[in-house]
Amino acid sequence: MTLSKTIAVSLVTLSVLHATTLKDIVASTLQNNDSVAVAKLRYKQSVNDEEAVGNSFNPTLNVGASYTRLDLDTREVQVGSTFVGFAKIAANLYDGGRLSATKEAKGYIKEASKLSVNSTERATLLQVVSLYYQAKNMSDEIEVFKKKSQTLLAQYERVKTKYKLKMTTEDEVLKLKSEYETNNYLIEQFKYQEEELLANLSLLSGMKVESVDDVKLPDVEHLSYKESENIEALKLQTQAAQANQRVASAVRKPQLNIEDRLSYYNYDDYNEKMLSDLPEVQNSLMLTLNYTLFDTTSSAKVESAKVQTLINSAQTTLVKKQEKMAFDLAKSKLHTQELKIASLKTALDMGESVYNIVKVKYENGIVDNIAYLDALSKKIYNEALYKESLNEYEIAKATYYFSSGVDYKKLIASWK
Repeated sequence: MTLSKTIAVSLVTLSVLHATTLKDIVASTLQNNDSVAVAKLRYKQSVNDEEAVGNSFNPTLNVGASYTRLDLDTREVQVGSTFVGFAKIAANLYDGGRLSATKEAKGYIKEASKLSVNSTERATLLQVVSLYYQAKNMSDEIEVFKKKSQTLLAQYERVKTKYKLKMTTEDEVLKLKSEYETNNYLIEQFKYQEEELLANLSLLSGMKVESVDDVKLPDVEHLSYKESENIEALKLQTQAAQANQRVASAVRKPQLNIEDRLSYYNYDDYNEKMLSDLPEVQNSLMLTLNYTLFDTTSSAKVESAKVQTLINSAQTTLVKKQEKMAFDLAKSKLHTQELKIASLKTALDMGESVYNIVKVKYENGIVDNIAYLDALSKKIYNEALYKESLNEYEIAKATYYFSSGVDYKKLIASWK
């Protein structure tokens, strides 16, 4: 085995060792992606917000103590020092429905936040898959143009030998050398683009991705459109806005509170003959009815909640149309890519045949280097386009999967 072949085999082996499977990247994304983590924290926050509202009566239990001392000009009927310990329980018997509506709104927001986690995961995974196959396309481009460099170098060495024997002209040697260097320049550009894509993929997935595997997504046909978690979340946000409207309206309704207080007293520094019947234990029950006749903010809050309801409803309608259109386009794109692959495969085969014919003619001096380089460039161009179409087909499949609204977790479980 020659040194060049040994190096090539070593590079391929090294690439395989560092290649990362799509399934590994997807798993890491779900676990480590920052956007997904933020969505999960927002859901956790919404759970705490709902719990913080409490139940419909919102009871409270308080205990406390106080100490009072009178000095200087005190009367005989006054107690010099008084200590009071108390326990108090209070509850809202009726608050106009404010608390229940608040809890209902928080519940809708919590469920919407939970769906937003799924929506964020879905959008992030599609982005990851797209980057994966874009990186794979750059890798394929590099390999295709490396083969062109190897072909050009071989022809350059052959022509250079002929030139030394004065069997060809210098311009033919220089033309091949120029094409070889230009091709190497393109390879370096592709390498940078691949590096950039892998860096973005590493950022999204939370793991170091140095190369990607040649993996194909499973074919899924005849998917039916289903509304995504994003639309369901918007519907819940609309319901939350309606509940907030009831919260704002509750200010104009009666408020009924109850409070029961048990107090223990201890006295010192007083005239026991004049104050012989001081209470030691007392229990007091208080009912409070409150009705707001006028305020300056509730009307504005009600109107604001009404407008928010209209905004959410309009946004839901818009997103429905956008998602349905995206699904239809994704389905059409998938079919277009299948036709594109078939056409490019034919072009690839024809380009290969033409190149082989022209190569023989060129090496036998029947055609010049211009015809040869043109045939080689068309062959490489067709091969690069064909590889690109294969990777775009995988992206089209992923877009079709994720835009359909199907359970993406079951879908990715079948991926290799």
